[in-house]
Amino acid sequence: MLLTKNILMSLGISTLLLAFSSGCSSKNINIIGKNRVEITKNKGVKEGNFLKIMAELENNDNDETEGFVYQIEWYDKNGFIKDATPWKAITIHKNQKIQVIEMTNIPDIVDYKIIISVPNK
Repeated sequence: MLLTKNILMSLGISTLLLAFSSGCSSKNINIIGKNRVEITKNKGVKEGNFLKIMAELENNDNDETEGFVYQIEWYDKNGFIKDATPWKAITIHKNQKIQVIEMTNIPDIVDYKIIISVPNK
């Protein structure tokens, strides 16, 4: 149990360090590792006081199935992170698109960031 906790803590710290050092093509997207998964569409909409995001992820590689994890960070009007989803694993087969829909459970969230971590091959 302690070993698992330490591994998860190390992964989390490494991911955060990589997230801050990696470039991203949009202010709401951060891809860690090789850019083999692409977010082709993403938008946030308000449902009452809650923010809901919808994103389309695509594996445009003709040869490989891609496995990765993603997380959504939720930000308040001052730009402070208020919450984050747990890391979720996804597999996208070659030339496949999938849709991800997430909604915050904290009122008055105004922004988000999609973080994708793709393992190196």
